[in-house]
Amino acid sequence: MNLTRTATLAATAAVAALSVSTLTVTPAHADFDLVNTQASVSEMRQNVIDSMASRGAFGWQLAIAQNGQLKITDKRGTAVSEADNDGDRIAMLPTMRMELASVTKNITAVATMKLLRRKGLTVESKIWPYLPASWDLGPGFTNLRFRHLLTHTSGINQAVNAMPEDDRPPSNSWASMQIIAENPAGVVPGSQRQYKNANFALLRMINAVLWDQTGGAKYVTEIIEVENWKGVVIDTYEVQTKVPVTAANHTSYTLDFMRKHIFEPAGLYGVGCITSANQGLVRSYKINADQDDNGDIFTTSSGECAGARGIALSSVQLLQYLAHLRHGTIINQADLDTMDDLRAGWNENSNGGDGGESGPADGVADDSRSPGAYWHGGDLMDNSTGRELHTCAMTMDDGTEATLLVNSDMTGGPCGVLLQAWFDAK
Repeated sequence: MNLTRTATLAATAAVAALSVSTLTVTPAHADFDLVNTQASVSEMRQNVIDSMASRGAFGWQLAIAQNGQLKITDKRGTAVSEADNDGDRIAMLPTMRMELASVTKNITAVATMKLLRRKGLTVESKIWPYLPASWDLGPGFTNLRFRHLLTHTSGINQAVNAMPEDDRPPSNSWASMQIIAENPAGVVPGSQRQYKNANFALLRMINAVLWDQTGGAKYVTEIIEVENWKGVVIDTYEVQTKVPVTAANHTSYTLDFMRKHIFEPAGLYGVGCITSANQGLVRSYKINADQDDNGDIFTTSSGECAGARGIALSSVQLLQYLAHLRHGTIINQADLDTMDDLRAGWNENSNGGDGGESGPADGVADDSRSPGAYWHGGDLMDNSTGRELHTCAMTMDDGTEATLLVNSDMTGGPCGVLLQAWFDAK
């Protein structure tokens, strides 16, 4: 980890623009060096408890690590209401898996960086060779680089917004990505940063191809029988046929790489997605819900998982991933530095918290708004019922990692809670 990237926080307040609300963060010890003064874990935990007490969350789970070691877990509230469980409430635990929503993008970014290195590519490499050859790419698409997708500077959001409403892609599936790629109006690579799930949906597809080409190819084996002129089998042999990456199987390729080269090296096994066929335990509720309220289970279709959203982990498991990311060996340090420098898969400017319409240029650190902190938040919501889910994964340059998962709407957002708690624990 680069502990010299952030020096000393100025005495002025830092403002963190988050996906749900704007939180003014005032350091408790503005005269301290944020890098060399490590936050008190016990204070940080209490700060989170105090902050969450009045925010209307139905249930939440917290985990904090320092120097790669788990220090504290906590939880409050309800995972499943009495109304959703035949009158028996299920309490929240920090080991219950929840849909991570857009926090998945951070994992996708790590997978992309690792696959680029395996393939001998960089973030400046162009993406078009790894898209289906049958696609008739629109203007600008042949000039898109991995950096543009990782930093939401592809111009895809601008292009989709300019399309007639009836022509816009309905989802983040393979078919919808084809609509975007073949848009006759094209895209302008290097456009102003605007958040769009399609950027990471495309990376989901491309990562499947890169894994197929660098060791993850799948084959089907057919047993061929050789008969003599009487119809008697006199010999058998095997024929292996390579299985191409398709719309139907590409997420299985992507998940296979994540499991083998990210999750399992971090000691995490059986990681997947919450789909309609494999619903998770934790439900999502409206703000200030009670035991008479029903919740939703947010799911991601198997064809859209492991790109922009979908991965399911608990707060403890997500923290374990973060700790190995910062202190372990699941990624080359130079590649992690590139992610940090570009804010690729990190914090509010790649997460659209400022509206997705502004933010620093690629490679320009935004330390005036988030000194020493890198994060990604996630939000899922049902506007018709008010039921929501909010997540945050955050790392700090003092060696602290923290995760906060909330299974309801709440006042503010979990990334703001963690950032403020960290500042106040310095």
